[in-house]
Amino acid sequence: MPVEHSENWYLKKHGTLEVFGPVSFEKIREWADSSQINAQDALSTDQVIWTKAPMVPEMEMDWLIVVGDDIVYGPTTAESLLEFERLGEINARTALINCRTGQSSILAGTPFYQSSFAAVSRQAEAAVAGPAGALRQPGQSGFRVSLQQRIRELENALLEERRKLGIAEETSARLEGRVRELEDRIRDYSGFRRG
Repeated sequence: MPVEHSENWYLKKHGTLEVFGPVSFEKIREWADSSQINAQDALSTDQVIWTKAPMVPEMEMDWLIVVGDDIVYGPTTAESLLEFERLGEINARTALINCRTGQSSILAGTPFYQSSFAAVSRQAEAAVAGPAGALRQPGQSGFRVSLQQRIRELENALLEERRKLGIAEETSARLEGRVRELEDRIRDYSGFRRG
């Protein structure tokens, strides 16, 4: 999906199917960086063809958070990871996987964390020397996704997909049986019978 249609982007939320837009691609990126877009949400420039947000390379939703054994959250953006850390949902020792490179690291070992840590230090120094309120407070940003809530949503979605798969497999087996019955009938009517 080319980013050239910069003013005509739409976001479809996975859970509610609510559509937002048209907005610029920069606004879409702002939403992703403030944890308002998750891995199941879709993007479009025409509201006909929808692409999962992480599949648009320019979204840079490259990071998985290792929550536990065989449990990951994401992919999400570097800015979202920094926001999760500010909210206390993850910490500097949280394990991450870069989806593009496949490399594992901890949050504190990433270049974006190290540069943001230096920036926060500079902001703190400026706040001490300058006017009050120079630091951005975590509560000032909009909607935030709780990791545990998102994990529950993904687990429920997985269970629902498994249930649908089971129904589809049963239906397929039933239809295959019906096809065999019909083939036998056709052979009976045409005078041919399997031996």
